[in-house]
Amino acid sequence: MRNLVRHLYVHIPFCAAKCDYCAFYSEPAQGERVERLLAALEREIEKVAARLEPETIFFGGGTPSILTEKQFERLLSWLESQIPNPKSEIAEWTVEMNPATVSLEKARLLRSFGVNRASLGVQSFDDALLEQLGRVHTAAMAHESIATLRAAGFDNLNLDFIFAIPSQTPAQWEQTLRRAIALEPQHLSTYELTYEDDTPLFRQLQAHDVARLDEATATGMFERMLELTAEAGLRQYEISNIARPGCECRHNLNAWRGGDYVGVGPSACGYVDGWRYRNVPDIDAYVARIERGEPPTDHVERLSPRARAGELAAFALRMNEGISATAFEQQTGFRLDRLWPDALRDLAGQKLVEWDGERLRLTPRGRLLADSVAEAFIIVDKTETCSHHPAYAD
Repeated sequence: MRNLVRHLYVHIPFCAAKCDYCAFYSEPAQGERVERLLAALEREIEKVAARLEPETIFFGGGTPSILTEKQFERLLSWLESQIPNPKSEIAEWTVEMNPATVSLEKARLLRSFGVNRASLGVQSFDDALLEQLGRVHTAAMAHESIATLRAAGFDNLNLDFIFAIPSQTPAQWEQTLRRAIALEPQHLSTYELTYEDDTPLFRQLQAHDVARLDEATATGMFERMLELTAEAGLRQYEISNIARPGCECRHNLNAWRGGDYVGVGPSACGYVDGWRYRNVPDIDAYVARIERGEPPTDHVERLSPRARAGELAAFALRMNEGISATAFEQQTGFRLDRLWPDALRDLAGQKLVEWDGERLRLTPRGRLLADSVAEAFIIVDKTETCSHHPAYAD
């Protein structure tokens, strides 16, 4: 009998409008397409339900909160009918939201089904910067949505922010941080703006219509964020994530630690029984495959044990706890000091990591260069592919 999977990701690929910096798969929400997508999601959930006994559920996107109350009620009712464990056993159920799409009635409906964590994409409390990012909400809307979520009973709230926006000053960033902290969220996620290929913002950069902030300014913004959040009692536990003790995102911790999770919906990814997979990133193709009774996956692969160990090390290093050498060997069968003796010595010599023979973790300087450090642990090796859906029960 195969092990039950304790974590579920549901991708809702609709947005009110595409933000200029966003490279995630999403499309405008149109009535008939939403209904067809929900029907397909229900069928995929039915296929994977026998493998699930979730401790965490995460609705991401896109903008899941763009669904209407009726659409949410349909999807959540179906999910409730398929999952064997009661909602009281789901420790963390997150729904990503945008300020322009939150109402008290919708928030109360989500709470009634057991959703207990909201992740709100605020990004900035500066209206000019929000407009520059292509966001459809204002700072006032964000404040109103936070009050709405609190009134509906959400006592676990994450706020997302972006820094190093073109023309953003350290003073503007600090003002946004202070306003965020004053709202007493349980969790903050702060991301340096990246310029992804095939986005409007990247094209603006290529055309010299905007200028990337210099590295020193961006680094200063990141370090000031750490100072202000620490003063407020929030603790950095992953490079971009800060939380009050006990409010760390369990769903993401599982992924960073290399745990299994099922992903459903267009472009959703999952990792089950050593196989990782991605669903086709196209609503029409996804729906068509589901309607034909075919798996919606467009890529399924199993890494070699060495390559999987390297991937685990790269992700786990993002967490402040770092990597326990003993636990890593138990999970992968490999010893850190035997797979990467030269890298450990060199990175420690550059003061990018701390390594005492048992615990490996990034230094404060290493966290600023985390992507470069991670590259030292990536192992390119042969992969095995297949056509089956790893999470399907049959």
